[in-house]
Amino acid sequence: MFELSIALKYLIPKKKSLSTALISLMSVVVISLVIWLVLIFLSVTSGIEKNWLQKLTSLHAPIRITPTKTYYDSYFYQIDTLTASSGYTPKTIGEKKDAFLSDPYSPLVDAELPSYIPLPDRAFNGTLKDPVKELFSLLEDLQKEIPQIKFQDYEITGALMRISLQQSNAFLSQMTYLLSIPTENPNIGSLLIPTDQGPTHFDAPPSTPPSYAYFVNQKLYLPEMKEAVSAILPKSYKDSGAKLLDRGTLSYMTSTLTSFQEQKIPFQVVGFYDPGIMAIGNKCILIPQEATRDIYTATQTFSPDGTPTNGVFVWLENLSETHRVQEKILSKIQEKGLSSYWNVTNYENFEFSKDLLQQFRSDRTLLLLIATIILIVACSNIISLLVLLVNDKKKEIAILQSMGASFKSIALIFGICGTFLGLISCIFGSILAFFTLKHLETLVSFLSLIQGRSAFHPSFFGQSLPNEFSMTALLFVIIITPILSLIAGLIPAIKASRIRPSIILRSE
Repeated sequence: MFELSIALKYLIPKKKSLSTALISLMSVVVISLVIWLVLIFLSVTSGIEKNWLQKLTSLHAPIRITPTKTYYDSYFYQIDTLTASSGYTPKTIGEKKDAFLSDPYSPLVDAELPSYIPLPDRAFNGTLKDPVKELFSLLEDLQKEIPQIKFQDYEITGALMRISLQQSNAFLSQMTYLLSIPTENPNIGSLLIPTDQGPTHFDAPPSTPPSYAYFVNQKLYLPEMKEAVSAILPKSYKDSGAKLLDRGTLSYMTSTLTSFQEQKIPFQVVGFYDPGIMAIGNKCILIPQEATRDIYTATQTFSPDGTPTNGVFVWLENLSETHRVQEKILSKIQEKGLSSYWNVTNYENFEFSKDLLQQFRSDRTLLLLIATIILIVACSNIISLLVLLVNDKKKEIAILQSMGASFKSIALIFGICGTFLGLISCIFGSILAFFTLKHLETLVSFLSLIQGRSAFHPSFFGQSLPNEFSMTALLFVIIITPILSLIAGLIPAIKASRIRPSIILRSE
């Protein structure tokens, strides 16, 4: 430490040369601007990724539990097609959950079981193992442990939609997908588009219930209708001219012994929602679960992107808890001996989001690599500064070496100078980036004014760019910049440590 203090006294004089001062200032300015640009870019892209993840998991939950092939091949599922009490039709997960009996087969009423029916999976007491009731039981236990989670079964099916547009006296007709309304979804309130016919959120039940979808203490309520079901349409239908209270029908085919018959379910539009970037979002209508169950039982629908049409959604308040909760669910399923019946996946492996999230990871890695390269170029200015400083201070370095200063001490002082310049640049660049993010809308408006059009398209970036300061980006800059500055200072430091006092002093 004594040698280092002596070196500092001699190598940092009271007055610097003008060239050294200018290069020092330029180095700090260049590195600060690069850090400012990196922090702005990484913060905005990180915010965009969070917004997209929020949209991905707003309608479809972050965790999804779906039946396996073993479930569909089991006695528990197939027995419904052979029993009178089940109407000789397979039951959805929700219907299985609500069923009074796990095994509806009655030898006195039903015909003898064919040989192709698999053997029942029975518990230790001889009763039929019910993977659905046991699944919901363990989810209820988990909810007591983690109150933030919500769960609900769902069905996805399809029908031919025909809607009468009041505004143009025309009809809009197309094949559409139907998703049971996720009433337990904590994000459903943010999905619905506000209406100009009145408020949609109430603190207490209104004396006169509105004729559209509304919320009371964040709980969704649908208007009561006797001759039609409530339907919440994606906003693309609103853009096509659909209005609240428009009426239409959902047509689907049911099979009889001799032919197929068309069935129609009348519906009325009670709201519009933003589907985000869901693969079939622009063609997915939300209707009550009773209607989706009827259609699901009559027609087996396959999702175009491979999304399972029947399962259980599990919602979380904090997406960062997704993996932990998923592991807990998997652990409890294995403890119950149900792992062969259920798949537990999270949003990173959903069919409609897997490729998108992989692209996000690749883009993030590429951005960090580019940011590192830019910082390396910026920190190279430190080499020029310290090389100039070494040339200016050859005599002082030689005197210090003659006084006993070690090569290590001389090298260390120049390494510290490089690191200090990097830290100073980090501070200035971070302050500038924080200020810019706070006034990002002003910058975007200025860019839009210069271009004569919107600088960032709302369909991709949203109505406004994210302006949250990314702590991950700040941590990256704080770590990488001093390291690069230290490395940049090593070259002049090595040169300084190799100065021979006898040669320098003789020349002086």
